[in-house]
Amino acid sequence: MNLRYKLLVLSILSLLLMSGCWNYRELNDLAFPLAIGIDRVPETDLYHFSFQVVNARAIAGNKSGAVVPVVVYSSDGRTLLEAARKASKKIPRRLNVQHVSDLIIGEDLARNGMEEIFDFMERDAEPRLRTRVFIAKNTDAESILKALTPIESIPANAMLGKLKTTAKVFGENYEVSIDDVIRGLLTKGGGPVVNGIKLSGQQELAKYKSSLERTDVPAEISLDGIGLFKEGKLIGWLNNGESRGVAWINNNINYTIVSLDCQDHKNGIAIDVFNTKTRIKADWRGGQPIVHIGIRDVGMVGEVICSSFDPSSSAELRKLELEWNEKVKEEIVQAVRKVQSMKTDVLGFGEAIERANPKGWKKIEKQWDTLFSTCEFDVTVESKIRRTGKITKPYLHEIKKEEQ
Repeated sequence: MNLRYKLLVLSILSLLLMSGCWNYRELNDLAFPLAIGIDRVPETDLYHFSFQVVNARAIAGNKSGAVVPVVVYSSDGRTLLEAARKASKKIPRRLNVQHVSDLIIGEDLARNGMEEIFDFMERDAEPRLRTRVFIAKNTDAESILKALTPIESIPANAMLGKLKTTAKVFGENYEVSIDDVIRGLLTKGGGPVVNGIKLSGQQELAKYKSSLERTDVPAEISLDGIGLFKEGKLIGWLNNGESRGVAWINNNINYTIVSLDCQDHKNGIAIDVFNTKTRIKADWRGGQPIVHIGIRDVGMVGEVICSSFDPSSSAELRKLELEWNEKVKEEIVQAVRKVQSMKTDVLGFGEAIERANPKGWKKIEKQWDTLFSTCEFDVTVESKIRRTGKITKPYLHEIKKEEQ
């Protein structure tokens, strides 16, 4: 009898563990935005939110291609949560933002300050802090979200794919997440660095599916420079070598290309950089901080269009390494000077100074906004060519030898 009683109690208790999910949501009741755009409504305190929602009908079975793959819904609100709830008037399903990969911020909003918009992203359980952040350059975020893209049918995937690809092979842009932006907003005397994204060409045609039925698409989305922030506001843009210089200093270069001059051609030799490491240290001289930027690069000779260059000569390779050092150093110095002129420490100089001398940092911390623009620094670059590719005697060099 005692055993039967125990089994009965155990059975009742086991039922408590089989109660199921009290807050479950059916998949058919959810809508999944993969990108969110945020703009400022002119002359108001409202935000304009856009949600690029996957059209389930477009990607299901044989119906793909019959309709557009995404639909963009928008609504206004003082907060992201309010706008998302207002969107329920237009969307037949509840928004679930767990799979958002891109957050696009309009340039007008970024220039007026964007600190407030990240609270929901950090506070709520659904958004991911690894969501990548972009600034819509010279346009609004909604226009970017409405643009359709070739190859990748879902534009949000196309934007993320372009960022990942160029970050791996070129280095002028690198991945910046919500978490990175929040950390940047807390930087003393500085701010975050955010990738710019632009819509070029005939922008009005970008939202029509007919624009994809051409080999030369009339409008396209592309990455364009990086935006620098101070006190939560966008203060300017860096492009080309300047943006890559910032990526180099912040140790965010994976692979890149350095073009060097030769006797026959300007930029006639391409160095494929496949390993790079940056270290920033600081010390004090005469009561003033000085920052040391040390860079070590490893690469290979990727292409040569100079008949005078002989890759089998160790002397010429060493000469090439020295030229490579100077080229990278020039790019780094140019980037630092540009950033100093904007008076925003996005390079981590203040953090390096604080690590080197916490007491000294306390004395200059409040004046760092002005001291950063005149802070002394030096750059040291050490480059090494590991290999010259599959050939050691290029045909251009052999042709020149025969002509001589």
